[in-house]
Amino acid sequence: MTRGEFKIVVLSGLGWMFDAMDVLILSYLLVAMREELALDRAASTWIVLANNLGMFLGAFLFGKLADVVGRKKVFMATMLLYSIATAASAAARTWQEFAVIRFFVGVGLGGELPVVATYVSENSPPERRGRNVVLLESFWSIGALLAAAVSLFIFTTLGWRTALVLMGATAFYVFVIRSALPESQRWLERTKEGASAELKPYAARLAIASAIWFLLAFGYYGAFIWLPTMLSTERGFTQVATYEFMFLTTIAQLPGYFSAAYLVERVGRRPIAAAYFVASALSAVLLIYSTSYAQLFYAALALNFFNLGAWGVVYAYTPELFPTSIRGLATGLAGSAARIGMIIGPTLYPLWASVAFIGVAVAWLIASALVVLLPETKGREV
Repeated sequence: MTRGEFKIVVLSGLGWMFDAMDVLILSYLLVAMREELALDRAASTWIVLANNLGMFLGAFLFGKLADVVGRKKVFMATMLLYSIATAASAAARTWQEFAVIRFFVGVGLGGELPVVATYVSENSPPERRGRNVVLLESFWSIGALLAAAVSLFIFTTLGWRTALVLMGATAFYVFVIRSALPESQRWLERTKEGASAELKPYAARLAIASAIWFLLAFGYYGAFIWLPTMLSTERGFTQVATYEFMFLTTIAQLPGYFSAAYLVERVGRRPIAAAYFVASALSAVLLIYSTSYAQLFYAALALNFFNLGAWGVVYAYTPELFPTSIRGLATGLAGSAARIGMIIGPTLYPLWASVAFIGVAVAWLIASALVVLLPETKGREV
């Protein structure tokens, strides 16, 4: 990795990390706010739905906008939006107010993710492109650890409202992006040359990629959003014990990403994505049938390891499937399909409790089968 690539991956990754922290803090907020905002399962579901609807809209709108005005400007705009809205959500007096503000947080969060993955992909050479995007995705696990740490150490001492105000300070990172990161070179070249491509010839490919994104997000958010609640209500964990369990098991995400980053350039996108999806499905089944703390803990470690590794591969793979002029739009549309999965997936747990994890496992097995329908892109110019 060159110095320029390292700078792009790390500085983009830090923005990705803040995004992840904001996305994943919601699952802990549902526990922390339960008494103060009188949350029942229905109210919690509405909050999750509002967040995910916002992410759906953001992925579509900002993905298209990134093809028009550039990747960097959209990166900055989305980070500013969700940071300010996060701080504003600390003032919510009812769960309904919190849900409305969380919708706008979701718009910013949903807009950033596909745009930044496209940005890093376009600024990486073919032989390191997949690895660099997976390394970018690894910052998600750091954000997940920060979300768990904020919940464990700040929620329990200063309170959740103070934590949200502090998290709003990520808005200042926009100045780092503006001064330190260049615009995507591939996007600039395409703009200068006036090159264009139609989305229609790639419709079938986009449909398959979107289905994979849908199933991936359906399972991830269907499981991880409710995991702290499941530990608290079904397994009898205290609030502190829940946060400790989540913090420790989330650590497994980092080696999951690093293993995927290593294998994706040596073995290929398709086989690693398929294998990690299957392993994720098995981990989800083992999680709900665990009969001891040790079994539960190791199943959660495996789930974090393999499923976040799968996310890394899918984020690296998707931008490579489309030409530069429609890459932001196509990746954004696939991301929008993921947001539909985010909306539907979390509705299973309120209906079926932990049995919902069976549905999660089935979704990931289907995704594994769909991956083989896509072309391999390892080492190709895109």
